[in-house]
Amino acid sequence: MRRAWVRAGLAAAACSLPWAATGADYARTLAYEKTVAALAAMVEAGRSTTDLQAAAIPLGFSYAPAKPKPAAALELGGVQVSLVSIDLVLSQLALQAGANYHVALRQAQARPEVLLVEAGVASLAQLYQAVTAAKLTGIIDKTDAGYVAHLPIAVWSGATLALQPGETLLLDRSSGAFLLASGNLVGDGATIAGSGEANPRLKDFNPFVVVALSGNARLERMRFADLGYGLFAPLTGVTILEGGFYAKPAPSVVRGSRFERVGSLALVDADAATVEGNVFAASSGPALLLNGGKAIAARGNVVLAGQTAHGIKVTGGATSVELSGNIVLNAGLNGIFADAGAAQLEIDGNLIAGSKRSGVSVASADCIEVTDNLLLQNAQSGLAVRDSAGLKVSANRLIDNGNAGISVTHQPDYGMIEIASNQLDGNRVGIKGSTTARLQFAMNDFTGQAPRLLDGELVQFTDRFFNLSATDATPTIIDGLQLKAGAKLTPSGALRPTSCTFEGDA
Repeated sequence: MRRAWVRAGLAAAACSLPWAATGADYARTLAYEKTVAALAAMVEAGRSTTDLQAAAIPLGFSYAPAKPKPAAALELGGVQVSLVSIDLVLSQLALQAGANYHVALRQAQARPEVLLVEAGVASLAQLYQAVTAAKLTGIIDKTDAGYVAHLPIAVWSGATLALQPGETLLLDRSSGAFLLASGNLVGDGATIAGSGEANPRLKDFNPFVVVALSGNARLERMRFADLGYGLFAPLTGVTILEGGFYAKPAPSVVRGSRFERVGSLALVDADAATVEGNVFAASSGPALLLNGGKAIAARGNVVLAGQTAHGIKVTGGATSVELSGNIVLNAGLNGIFADAGAAQLEIDGNLIAGSKRSGVSVASADCIEVTDNLLLQNAQSGLAVRDSAGLKVSANRLIDNGNAGISVTHQPDYGMIEIASNQLDGNRVGIKGSTTARLQFAMNDFTGQAPRLLDGELVQFTDRFFNLSATDATPTIIDGLQLKAGAKLTPSGALRPTSCTFEGDA
């Protein structure tokens, strides 16, 4: 995806630079701050994704979603339910997610049982009818606010829970309720939320949703609220967990939904999943966590990130990940953070503003293309890179960041970073580097960045890479300050790449 944010005027630096901030600079800074604050208020007020994207247009943001393919209609019916021991369900989940949390989950339960959806395609109304017909008491109540589950619900392999428009599933906190789908979880225009008083047996317990084993999720125009507890998936909010002993299901989709006070939407070892056009507000962990998996697309989402978390985190060796057209505001840590062997990431056309650390941070992740982003007024760097086998950084706007526009540190000697056609404006310093390997510069615009162009060990190379009178596109390459290191292992035990190839390279 390519945008026209910085197409014009980036062929070369101007021959004379402004050496002090002007009134226009200050007015621009205030205007940016005002727009970002207005966007954050709109998220909190419950405005739609399209409204939020429209409100970001004055910052130069644009996103045009592709029209999704309509889902096949499901025929409801054939619902069969029963009660089973919670140990049966947890032992199956342990094959994929481990068993470290089982003692806590059992402690939270008012009864050691789970409502099992054995077969059929059930709406909430039909699930309630099936429970009533089976004379299972104290399991689900029908109230004006929705259907209240007082036991965990497990949707078994081959069965489907299909929430219909307007239906609401409330998971009772006090009785230890949660939702596990090892079959299919489908929702359109419905709500899943935690509710009720604090759990008397485990005060920190909060309901959660997990799609695991052979499960699959298709969730559109949903609302999720007050879900998740603890620090690790699958308990942290809404989790889609694949892999292990189980065959990969059909790709999961989460689209056009709203997440309020949900710890994280976590995709663990998920392949070919799509997360698009969602709004995240008041997440306690990374609003979107991509841990492992491949061919994942997160597009057009709006994240008002938590005060102690990253906005979007890519980790655990996740590969071939597209992060495009997202808006990430006020993250307590980094706006987008990639680490732990993540590779082949495309970070394109995002607006990331107000992070308490950096807009985009890359640590021990490789082959990452950072293009056409607006990285605005982040407390530390616009883009921070540490220990990466290769990045291509092009056509970004890095404006008013508290530290460097671009920071490069502790690169392995086989690392290569291309920095081309970026606009650096009003950052504390333009580019900061130490223990860098190979840097290639071309056609970056420093017009609004003077006098603090370089910092760190890169200062000594000023005359080699930056010529104020240059008008051609010939790259300047710095080889030096190398951190001698061999190729490392990813979390999966595979060697990290020692070189990268990007689209459009010769």
